[in-house]
Amino acid sequence: MRKAICMIAVGAIAVGLFAGRAGSQSKTASGFDRLKTLVGEWQGTSPKGEVFTSTIRPVSNGTALEETFQNSEDNQMVTLYTPDGDRLLITHYCSTGNQPRMQTVPVKAGQKEFAFSFAGVSNLKSPAAGHMQNMTLQIVDDDHFTEQWTWRENGKDQTETFRFARKK
Repeated sequence: MRKAICMIAVGAIAVGLFAGRAGSQSKTASGFDRLKTLVGEWQGTSPKGEVFTSTIRPVSNGTALEETFQNSEDNQMVTLYTPDGDRLLITHYCSTGNQPRMQTVPVKAGQKEFAFSFAGVSNLKSPAAGHMQNMTLQIVDDDHFTEQWTWRENGKDQTETFRFARKK
């Protein structure tokens, strides 16, 4: 009898653990899956009217998204998007040679705006050296999104918004 009760208790605990994980994974998936709708080729414009391209593709068996941003032949940057529990993370491989990391607060289902805040940086020449500090990505509709990047240098911030339209 004791053995049967122990088996039932262990089974109930296991079911509870798996159910908790499934809920957590679906929460994580909601934000990352929303970003996956951006997979494709995009054309963008900077605040100064400069035209550039952005390509977003799944990598690492769909566990990450890679965005390649190119505004001229010699100026390419890559941003890698990954889920982390109920948050999203990015690492931005900047053309200046540093790699800022940013994260969101917990993402909610149906969210269309993702505010990434500074979490650290590698290869920064000095604390005052220029680097990307924040980025907000907003999905406007199936064919449009914006990225608002904040550059910090010598303690001063400068923000620019880039607007993207899906290439057809």
